[in-house]
Amino acid sequence: MKRKTYYFRINDKATATGSSSILKRIFFGLIGLASVILAFMFSIVLLAIISVVVVGLIIFFWWKTRNLRKNIREANQEGRVFDGESRRDN
Repeated sequence: MKRKTYYFRINDKATATGSSSILKRIFFGLIGLASVILAFMFSIVLLAIISVVVVGLIIFFWWKTRNLRKNIREANQEGRVFDGESRRDN
C-alpha cells in the first residue's frame, strides 16, 4: 500500500504532509493530552485561589461594616427619623 503525500506551498516553499510515522503521532497525541490535563489542573487551582480571595473580601467588608450595621439597628429602635420614615414613641 502506497502512502499518499500531499504538498502545500507556504511562503513559496513546498512542504510535505502525511509522511509522519505512527510513533510520532502517538507521541504528539500524548503530549497534547498531557497539555490539556495540565491546563485543566491549573484552571482548577486558579478557580480555588479566586474563590478564597472573594470569600476573604466578603468577610473583610462584613467585619468592617459591623459598627455601621449596629448604628442603623439602634437608630431604628430609638424612634428617630431614618431614611425618610418616622416612628412615634408612646
